[in-house]
Amino acid sequence: MNDQYLNIESPERSETEKLILDRASRLQVPDGKTAGEALAMLKTRIAERGNNSPRLKKRDLKLVFWTASVAAALLVLITIWQVWSHSTLISVIAERGSHLEYRLPDGSRVFLNADSRISFSGRSFMKKRHLTLDGEGFFEIARGSTFTISTPNGDIQILGTSFNVFARDNSFTVSCLTGKILVSALGQTVTITPGETSMLSGESLVSYKNEDVKLSAKWIDGEFVFENSPVGKVFNEIERQFNIKFAPYRIKDKFFTGSFSNKDLQAALEIICIPLDLNYEIGSNGEIFITENPE
Repeated sequence: MNDQYLNIESPERSETEKLILDRASRLQVPDGKTAGEALAMLKTRIAERGNNSPRLKKRDLKLVFWTASVAAALLVLITIWQVWSHSTLISVIAERGSHLEYRLPDGSRVFLNADSRISFSGRSFMKKRHLTLDGEGFFEIARGSTFTISTPNGDIQILGTSFNVFARDNSFTVSCLTGKILVSALGQTVTITPGETSMLSGESLVSYKNEDVKLSAKWIDGEFVFENSPVGKVFNEIERQFNIKFAPYRIKDKFFTGSFSNKDLQAALEIICIPLDLNYEIGSNGEIFITENPE
């Protein structure tokens, strides 16, 4: 291509020609030509009209106006995409039967238990360090500005620490392993430090020393620990860990103390059912039936 046509600022060119070349050099034409081909075509037409032609032909003007319109439309689309991509709510989900480890934009790590999710703004997270949690997660928060977590049952404010959060149905429990945490729920706040747990008890937010606080995060290794827990709560966890379903059952006043692993469904069922004098049967469709032994 002749160099004289590459020089948009050439003194021989009129302001109109310079504007045409400047716009066309960044666009594609409607019939599929590349930007370079469109630019070459326009330069050739400009050269051919000579100094005796005062204006472009109507068809050339239409091409210029079309490309200018496309440029404006593309600019709008690109702007919308950039705003959308930065403001989109990002959701990270651990499906039933699976665990997930996720590193947040600030370097903090989140371990999500089965059937749990976190959500945060891709646009403002680094500025506000805020996310929402539904389910159970273990957090290792990178040092920095205040980090906040919202759950359906209460909120947590952290400065560089590690802790476990359980927020399902009406339950809300926060166990601190390192650092310091401010827990809020029902208009009440408590501060907990390593070895302490905070939980909702009725309409009150309470905290207490927990000698077994590390057990709250054993699920990360696939081990689920319960102390005097209603058997229904234990079966709910089994459903999440193995992605199975229990048939409706009627069991009253049964409480389980112990643990099960999410590596073997049959072993988990036996660990729970045998000491509680329960029978289990796995149906052909995978549904599990629970019955009590007759007295």
